[in-house]
Amino acid sequence: MKRILITGAASGLGLALAKKYASEGWSVCIADIQAEEGIKIASGLSQEYGKDCFFHHLDITSDAQWQELVGIISERWQGLDALVNNAGVAASGDIDTFSMKDFHWAVNINLMGAVKGCHVCVPLLKESKGLLINVASMAGLLHMGGMSAYNASKAGMVALSEGLLSELDPYGVKVSVVCPTFFQSNLAKSMRSDNPDAAKIAARLHAATGITAESIAATVFEDSRKGKHYILGGTRLSDRTIWRLKRYLPALYLSMMKSNARIQLADKNSSFSSSSGKRGIFERVLRFIRARLLG
Repeated sequence: MKRILITGAASGLGLALAKKYASEGWSVCIADIQAEEGIKIASGLSQEYGKDCFFHHLDITSDAQWQELVGIISERWQGLDALVNNAGVAASGDIDTFSMKDFHWAVNINLMGAVKGCHVCVPLLKESKGLLINVASMAGLLHMGGMSAYNASKAGMVALSEGLLSELDPYGVKVSVVCPTFFQSNLAKSMRSDNPDAAKIAARLHAATGITAESIAATVFEDSRKGKHYILGGTRLSDRTIWRLKRYLPALYLSMMKSNARIQLADKNSSFSSSSGKRGIFERVLRFIRARLLG
């Protein structure tokens, strides 16, 4: 029996991952704060696939709740083969206007929640030579202005994963970090921002993309078991191009990001619109690349 714990599994990417792993014969622990939905999902998966799928309420910021869940899993399953730190929240805002309370909120959930999960679950993964999958974001690799809290939390997730990749390799544990961009999800519902329209616009951007949570889940399933570290499922060619540009031509990348910030400032009233939001940034950056490199 293969056993997996997925946080934030009652909706969005977490739900898609739960369904994917259950369909592949895994027993799944649905860990979430959404009890009603989580119980229904676990029951449905158990009935459909005949595996031991169960729900457990988990606030990933609580050390005590993590310890309790690991104790339950150790007794029920006698081990764990995979942990997916998926639960997270969205945040956007300028550094001088976004509240420190909300900054701490984003980092505490997105980064420290995963750190706590790794702390208590890694001993089980060492025993099984299992999989550790941390869900970050393209914002963990590309850091745009106006998103400091989210950038910091997701970049921290990437750094955590890179460090654990080497730390856990001698124990046979494979570590992957997932860095998707916009895909169809409900992440915007929990968003905190200094712009009252940010959540609505983010929701439209998520809904408009043709990338589904199910497609990302399928990529995660295949790539993680192959031992792939960076999983960029759901990213477009433009995202990958800019990430490579940052890695190989960092000065040019930073110059472009500064240029984009000036454009955003000049058009402040629509800085969260699709024309000047993340999708617009990538389009402008690609035009900038062509102009600078191709003349």
